[in-house]
Amino acid sequence: MRLLENADWVEANFGDCEFGHVKRVERLTIMANHMLESPEASLPQQNTDWSDLKAAYRLCDRSEVTFDAVAACHWNRTRQTQPGRYLLISDTTDINHYSHQATTGLGILGDGVGRGMQLHNCLVVDSSQGVIEGQAGALVYYRKRKPKKETRTQRLRRSRESELWGNLVDKVGPPPTGCKWIHVFDRGGDNFESLCHILKNRCDWVIRASKMSRKVIDRVGKQDNLSEVIKRADELGTYELHLRSRPGQAARVAKIRVSTTRVTVPQPTRRSPYVKTCGVTQVETNVVIVQEIDSPAGVKPICWVLLTSLPVTTFEDAWQVIDDYEHRWLIEEYHKVLKTGCSIERHALRTAKRLEALMGLISVIGVRLLQMKTFAKQDPEAKARNHVPSMWLKVLKKMRPRLQKVELTVYQFLRELAKMGGFLGRKHDGEPGWQTIWRGYQKAQTGTGPVVRVSCGSLMKFSWGDRGSVELIRD
Repeated sequence: MRLLENADWVEANFGDCEFGHVKRVERLTIMANHMLESPEASLPQQNTDWSDLKAAYRLCDRSEVTFDAVAACHWNRTRQTQPGRYLLISDTTDINHYSHQATTGLGILGDGVGRGMQLHNCLVVDSSQGVIEGQAGALVYYRKRKPKKETRTQRLRRSRESELWGNLVDKVGPPPTGCKWIHVFDRGGDNFESLCHILKNRCDWVIRASKMSRKVIDRVGKQDNLSEVIKRADELGTYELHLRSRPGQAARVAKIRVSTTRVTVPQPTRRSPYVKTCGVTQVETNVVIVQEIDSPAGVKPICWVLLTSLPVTTFEDAWQVIDDYEHRWLIEEYHKVLKTGCSIERHALRTAKRLEALMGLISVIGVRLLQMKTFAKQDPEAKARNHVPSMWLKVLKKMRPRLQKVELTVYQFLRELAKMGGFLGRKHDGEPGWQTIWRGYQKAQTGTGPVVRVSCGSLMKFSWGDRGSVELIRD
């Protein structure tokens, strides 16, 4: 994997979009480049020329420029994974546009007062490296008020929010030859219908169970609640987990017991139209139980119950499942990138359909920001000159003179870039986050400092406000 210049990255991820006319694709790439220069800004701030801003508004108003059409090029590129093991991490986030009262077509959020849409995303992560490959697909959903006096049978017949998990699995599709795809869901994705969709697409799963009262069949054929079955699970081992302090809770060391069992999940009594016709009558799944023992008085013990299609016979197998689920935090980071780094809730257009096109663009731009953080994990000791644009290295070394004679690795490059964005790099600081890395990258282009002259191929110039500029000159 190699970091690309912004313009090259934009062309690779948006250049093959199909909008019915090449000029519309060109306009999208211009918008994407402007957005990467200042992802947290509004459209008027990103497109400072009135002609560019007006063209951006017109593009979002085209019927051909939909959420799917904007992001499809990136999705297709992401799905073409090389042979290996990948985690497909999905989750939903609320995009709140309550402050934009003029926008029509939005759904309800929260207790019904909020206005906006829900974005259900799927990130692809190389499980061996922890590197984000990209976004494999996404769905936009508008929550509506429930009809009064609706019965459970009527509810199953209409479009439901719980269908998002399975529908996105279908949208992403089956893995390429030689690839193992593992869908990772939080408790929101724990339903029989989701398991059917995953099975039909020849994928595996790691899903945190939420319905502990559901009826399952244990290894000896006895039907019981899942909460009772896990009490009879086989212990595989224990480990210690060091927990940091949180508000109202002191730091502590938790003793964790790991156990496993296997259950069969039958079809639910009330079945949706999809479950009735998909041909799956029951699903066999392993269960990994992560349970804290001897927890202090007054402290809620840690308890994860993970359903998985992966084999679990040893402690190492169970540890792999736990590690797969722990990667789920990456999609939480991704949603933070969208809301904090890209200010996705700040953008306002007159209709929800116009806003969807912009959401498609932002959802892909957010991947670019987050990839910067995980990039170094793939090969941290690799020489930066082989994986990072030469211009970036030259600008960094001019801005940090002590690095002039240092042969930076990819890991060192990103840490030095992050230091320009506020990362201190002390022993107890851990690794830099996407925010400091991206701030450092932006400062390398538009930060503050003296005039720096860098020899680098063709003539370019980055403005540094009132403090100076970076000039890139041909030798």
